[in-house]
Amino acid sequence: MTSLIEQIEEMRVRMNDLATGEQDLVRALGEALGRADQKLLQDVRAVAQEHEQRRGVILKELQGLAQRMGALPRPRAPFAVLEEPVQELPAQEAPPQPPPAHVFRRGDWREAAANIHDELAIALGPRAATG
Repeated sequence: MTSLIEQIEEMRVRMNDLATGEQDLVRALGEALGRADQKLLQDVRAVAQEHEQRRGVILKELQGLAQRMGALPRPRAPFAVLEEPVQELPAQEAPPQPPPAHVFRRGDWREAAANIHDELAIALGPRAATG
């Protein structure tokens, strides 16, 4: 019996040694994974920062281009606050006259083409008749 108890005790010691070794391996693996996670996190943050810098440069370039093209309106001056009550202006004596009707009248292109000859004859004088 003594040999069986001794063998069981040896097995228990070896199992404890194996368990301790495996715990050390698991702990080392956890630490290695933690370091890899931290490295990956740093790399992702660096890529994100580089992206934001490139994006900022591109945005500034686009804003500069738009300003050179005159596409962006200039900031307006803020509106003044009215401190006095609004006063009504006196009514105008005569309402403004509408523009003459011939200003907005549509013309016929054939008539306009015929008028070109008349205008040239007036502008060039006698030369147009002999030319």
